[in-house]
Amino acid sequence: MGNRLVKTLSCVAALFSLIAITCYIALFNGPFQYAYVFSSSTFQDLRSRTNSQTQLQGVQQANRDDGYSCNCTTQTSQTVVQDGDQSNQDCANATQQLLQKAASPDKRKQPWYAEGRTWHYPVLFPRCSMDACFNFSRCTGDPEHGSKLLIYSYDTPSPPVKYFTGVKSSQWNTENASIACLFFVFLDLNSPHRPHPRTLPHWNDGMNHVLISFADMWKQRGPPPETIGFASVMASDMHETIYRAGFDISIPLPGKVHMRELQGLPPGDGRRYLLTFRGLRYLGRPSDEGVLRSAAEFRALHNGVDVVVVTSCRHATNDAARRDAPELGVHCEEDQALYAKYTFRELMNTTFGLVPAGRQPSCYRMIEVMSAGAIPVLVADNYVKPFDTLIHWHRCLIQFPSSHMHLILPTLRSIPSSELLDRQRYCIRIYNSFLKDDATLLRSAINALTARFLGAVPLALPMISTIDK
Repeated sequence: MGNRLVKTLSCVAALFSLIAITCYIALFNGPFQYAYVFSSSTFQDLRSRTNSQTQLQGVQQANRDDGYSCNCTTQTSQTVVQDGDQSNQDCANATQQLLQKAASPDKRKQPWYAEGRTWHYPVLFPRCSMDACFNFSRCTGDPEHGSKLLIYSYDTPSPPVKYFTGVKSSQWNTENASIACLFFVFLDLNSPHRPHPRTLPHWNDGMNHVLISFADMWKQRGPPPETIGFASVMASDMHETIYRAGFDISIPLPGKVHMRELQGLPPGDGRRYLLTFRGLRYLGRPSDEGVLRSAAEFRALHNGVDVVVVTSCRHATNDAARRDAPELGVHCEEDQALYAKYTFRELMNTTFGLVPAGRQPSCYRMIEVMSAGAIPVLVADNYVKPFDTLIHWHRCLIQFPSSHMHLILPTLRSIPSSELLDRQRYCIRIYNSFLKDDATLLRSAINALTARFLGAVPLALPMISTIDK
């Protein structure tokens, strides 16, 4: 009798324990989840749905932060369409693609050598080449225009800028989009609200479009890089790590001052200085981008005899930086006093002209130095030099990474006079053939674009010139 009672009480206790556990789980997971408390797949599904929704919300927030958001109605990890809204469906599909990309095991990571370097922010353009992302049939010419390269230029987001302002009055311009080979899109609109190029009437996912920018960084003016479709890029801020050779083109910043009258002075003893630079420097922490000219190694180049390197801090962004962090302005006053002792024209009488990167690797000083017959000494990292398909830069300039500025002067002093003369002559020919004025720069840009067709379509290319002879 006693054993039977003990067994009965044990069964009752076990039943109450089971009921208690069931109630606890039901309360924890919601009143309608109790029917699945013994299903391990249910717990996994709940966790998966929670994580997916959290991730989805994060992607949506990132899209909003980028300024290219769209309102998607979401339910857990699935996107749903309300009232048959096609744009909402498109947004939902795009968001799902972003989620899949983020979860991909082969997602690109920033390599160790790029940590802390904003030139590797990174911009990742779609993988493209002329064969994969270009419609050659638009460029075969017609009876009226022959094989002339025809370009249709938009006025939005921005009208043509710098040396492209003459494109609409040039021989390559057409107002008839149906016969255009290329479509120019100028991105340098100084406004926080810039329309995306996909709103343009002939966008066609960027096919045969060229996005043109002189901004210090792509992200300042350009759309998110993954959204440019089949478009190619012409930019002054062009880096080796993002460059699509044979498809994108690096373009120079135009010179502001030209001193062609100095081209006849031979290098070496025929010039007053060995190396010079006079220009702005930008303030910031040592890890910031664009502060190379404020580095101690850069300032140490100046000796006041045959090497003059002088800088000025007088710039609106520097003034703001000094108000917020006065310690950033160290040496500014003494540098300004030294800067005032020299004129730009005086310092162009030099064998070598220093061309250090500023806010971007491209520098106005490049063309200015070459105009005076000086040999450029480029200090920049990861930089694609302008019109690299047309110009053999290694025969003209000398380049150093920012980490090797201590080697600049020993290297320059060791170059024999015969090599100096060869480099100077080649630099002058480059300047006169490709860079000397706005009309020449525009023609060089068109030449670089046209050179992409070589071997692909039978275009006549009389304007492609060579200076290797």
